Amino acid sequence: MDPFHIIIKNKGEQIDLNIHPQEADSYKVIYHGGLVGEIFINPNGSWSAVPAEDLDSGGYPIYEYDETSGHTDLLMDEDIVKQIGAQIDVRVGEGRLPN
Repeated sequence: MDPFHIIIKNKGEQIDLNIHPQEADSYKVIYHGGLVGEIFINPNGSWSAVPAEDLDSGGYPIYEYDETSGHTDLLMDEDIVKQIGAQIDVRVGEGRLPN
């Protein structure tokens, strides 16, 4: 599957993200051209995320947070992770989820 674009909201602010599908229901999350982390679906259907600092970047530049942007630890917010997961489900469909 090709990378795609989603829009989420964080504290009333619209955030544009690029989602790069990986293997096994995981997705690299790109913000302003830099990797912020990876999100994946758990066997129970819930979504989890790993920040970029804890990943092998795989050639993606790591997003350098501007502390004034309010986007530090974007993927550490459970509500943001749920929003991203919901947008991915809309985009790729739920046929891949376990019964």
